[in-house]
Amino acid sequence: MTETPRAAPDVVTGSIRLLAEQGWEATTVDRLALAAGISRATFFRKYGSKEDIVFADHAANLERLEQQLARAAGEPGADPAVALREGVLLVFRHHLDHRERALARNALLRQVPQLRDRELITSHRYERVLQRYLRSALPDSPGRATLATALSAAAVAVHNAALRAWLRAPDTDPSAELAAQLERLARTLLAGYDDGVARPPARPAVVVTVLDPGAETEEILASVRDALG
Repeated sequence: MTETPRAAPDVVTGSIRLLAEQGWEATTVDRLALAAGISRATFFRKYGSKEDIVFADHAANLERLEQQLARAAGEPGADPAVALREGVLLVFRHHLDHRERALARNALLRQVPQLRDRELITSHRYERVLQRYLRSALPDSPGRATLATALSAAAVAVHNAALRAWLRAPDTDPSAELAAQLERLARTLLAGYDDGVARPPARPAVVVTVLDPGAETEEILASVRDALG
């Protein structure tokens, strides 16, 4: 009888859960390595420090995001708004696909302020990847760099808000709503952003009225008001 192979342990999720349950300061790398069934040296070589393992999947996520955006950039006529939406959804779905890891990490981050600082830095890394893509993909205009900065920051903010909402209700799947929000955001900014081209100020309406020279002032004013109306 052939023995069914055992699934490889999820060291990242297990380590984050252990840190959340036993406490950040109380849990040593030796304890994490023991729980993972590997040596301390192997743990450091594969996962780095305690802080590194908490955010271990983000390096792979960023690489996948860059690859997806590079493919979009290579497609003639690719829509930057669609590429932005799909890129952000790629990152979001990773959290949904690793539900237990996301929940454990959220619980840990609520306990350890220094990890929240690392999380902020990580968000900026996603923002920079999106920004680099948009700087080359958006139509050329004087305001392209500013628009790329604003759109990438807004997209990451919308993603993070959706992620926080999902963490409060992890049995839901808000991917469709997030996709719609990202679509509206991109279309609104792309359509409404001032590209920096100087335009003459709007001029007031001009009304020419021909009246009897003997008309009273009130009659003239009434005729002008009627014309403007």
